[in-house]
Amino acid sequence: MARAGDAEIDSLFALPLAEFTAARNELAKRLRKDDPEAADEVRQLAKPSVPAWAVNQLVRKEAKLVDELLEHGEALQKQTLRGSVEALRDTQRRERKAVRALVGRAEALLIDGGHKPSTQTLERVAATLTAGAQTEAGRKALRSGRLNEELEPVGFEALAGMAPAKRGGARDDLADARKAKEERKRQRRRLEEELRKLERSADAAEREADRAERAAEEARAEAERARRAADEASATLAELQ
Repeated sequence: MARAGDAEIDSLFALPLAEFTAARNELAKRLRKDDPEAADEVRQLAKPSVPAWAVNQLVRKEAKLVDELLEHGEALQKQTLRGSVEALRDTQRRERKAVRALVGRAEALLIDGGHKPSTQTLERVAATLTAGAQTEAGRKALRSGRLNEELEPVGFEALAGMAPAKRGGARDDLADARKAKEERKRQRRRLEEELRKLERSADAAEREADRAERAAEEARAEAERARRAADEASATLAELQ
């Protein structure tokens, strides 16, 4: 969306989460006159989930640490195709260390933002950071600082090269691969269910906010009509005196 209001769109995702919807709607109104298409696109921006909001703030406030994570993720992606097991394991350790550091920063940001940094929320922050670091598209999404939902891990096939070093031959490797695949399936199902619940909750909250906004606009219009009527009545009364 490289068009009118692009910088302002970035500012939306930097706001406290509670201010996002009102600021988004106000920006859409301001864009409506000069760029209706951009206004429609802004109006359709979904409010970030709490974990996504935390990751967006990390991109802005912990840019150096985020860059380190993404560098490790890019190196890890290359090493799965070509590279020694030792180098792969070392990069994995560095990546996990960067994720842990960022999750610690996210906890502080959540508290400052008035959110409870539950274990579940922090796990989803960690999962999003890890998933984002795995691919070029994920790294681009993280760097944008405009996430509205958590990122999901890439498919098992893309991670096949990340399997540990062989311990007992092909049979053990196959068993390990199956276990890893099943674990990722369980994690993905859990995250998808959580995401559906959050989306339902967010949709309901946004509908309520929209209703409140319409009611406020109608109240302001009614107040303006009443003010005009009062002014007219006052003028008429002055003429009769």
